[in-house]
Amino acid sequence: MHILLINPRAQKAHRRLPLSLLFVARGIPSGFTWEIVDANVEADAANRASQIVANNPADTIVLMTVMPGPQLRWAVPWLRSLKQRWPEVPVIWGGYFPTVHPEVVVRDPHVDVVVIGQGEQTLAEVLPAIREGGVRAAAGIAGTVCAVDGVIVRGETRTAQISSRLGPVNDSKVDMERYAARTFLGRRTFNHHTSVGCPYVCDFCAVTTAFRGRWLADPADDVIGRVRQLHDVYGADGIEFHDNNFFAAEARVRQVAEGIESLGVRWWGEGRIDTMLEWSDRTWEAMSRSGLAMVFYGAESADQETLDAMNKGGLEVQQTLDLNHRAASYGVIPEFSFVMGNPKDPEGDIDRTLALARRLKNENEDCEIILYLYSPVPMPDADGQVPRAPDFEFPQTLDEWLQPEWTRFDERRNPGTPWLTRRMVKKVHDFEAVLHAHWPSVSDRNLRGWQKKLLRTISTPRIRMGRFSHPVELKVLQRLWHYRRPEEMGF
Repeated sequence: MHILLINPRAQKAHRRLPLSLLFVARGIPSGFTWEIVDANVEADAANRASQIVANNPADTIVLMTVMPGPQLRWAVPWLRSLKQRWPEVPVIWGGYFPTVHPEVVVRDPHVDVVVIGQGEQTLAEVLPAIREGGVRAAAGIAGTVCAVDGVIVRGETRTAQISSRLGPVNDSKVDMERYAARTFLGRRTFNHHTSVGCPYVCDFCAVTTAFRGRWLADPADDVIGRVRQLHDVYGADGIEFHDNNFFAAEARVRQVAEGIESLGVRWWGEGRIDTMLEWSDRTWEAMSRSGLAMVFYGAESADQETLDAMNKGGLEVQQTLDLNHRAASYGVIPEFSFVMGNPKDPEGDIDRTLALARRLKNENEDCEIILYLYSPVPMPDADGQVPRAPDFEFPQTLDEWLQPEWTRFDERRNPGTPWLTRRMVKKVHDFEAVLHAHWPSVSDRNLRGWQKKLLRTISTPRIRMGRFSHPVELKVLQRLWHYRRPEEMGF
């Protein structure tokens, strides 16, 4: 049988290797053929995917990795068109969205099987079962959720494995030139993922839902080998590590940094403030020498009570300020992400956090600020059930998830939660417009030097006087010049 793996369109200019599909394909048993269709780099991906199925619908299984928001909006219409023409074609969904909302997905008659979390070992059992006995034969396999005659059948939870032990990715299945992205890191930036899960259990993060605090990291030598391969074979001069927490273990990170130092690549990853603040000068020096350009940090809030409620593992507001200085001293750009508007005191949380963001910029103008508005993440119990929050309920069907208000929810720009008012949302967006006009993101490649200078000149009086409301003139220029916020860069 032939396996068609589909990566739905995520966002504009998202030229990153489809690692979720390349990884999960390692579980496809011998005797099956496979190929990838990536809507992020293929303009006619929907038609090409449909043609592949049309060539042999009786001998094709479709696998889709799906994130909420843009990917969901692409995936559902294509899937329904597919099933209208060939209802017998088995469809398997995996990835973030179906892992967090498996029952919503399998209740839809167009999806046959949901794979939860890491899928290599699950697929190794599911695909032969479907080949021999049809989609019903997949019900009950560990790591799956299926609907059989309207009854949800959930297999046992499958234990995650260290990714590199499952084998290397097969780069020959994709056109690597399409994924050599031009970014602020370099002219040929590639991405890699070196660990599974995260050792922390922040209660607003879907990684907690999927892995419950487990973190399984590829050995440093495996990471170094992959980076060297991307550099030596494909000419990489920039690397994005897309781990949920690349900087979880100091010794491993230092070994990786020392192992890639001679390559001259610039790199980026995600880490925790309180963790890296405690690291030795030796490690910071090694990271700096190796080309570490930027680290994404979840600073989340300027309110200590809110941080504690998020279960951030003891993170203190002062540590964000301290890390801002320490990273700058080694030439590393800290990229601080904030999630504001928690339900207990949304306006107070927003006001204090915006004040902290301004202080961070005043003390280190090279730091990056990313502003999101809080949207709840479903946290299933031991039986996979999601408790309902007061005055808030997640959609129960894919059709509901496709509604505009839920698209906004997933983008965390204006999630439409009942505790946020329009005035609060506007305050955040106005502040952001002024902040980014005065200090444009280093990762934006649309603005020219004279445009940045003009934006800074116009925004300076507002910054000095603390006047952030109604920055119409700045928003018009940013829209006209296609300024892109740091979270739109695809990291």
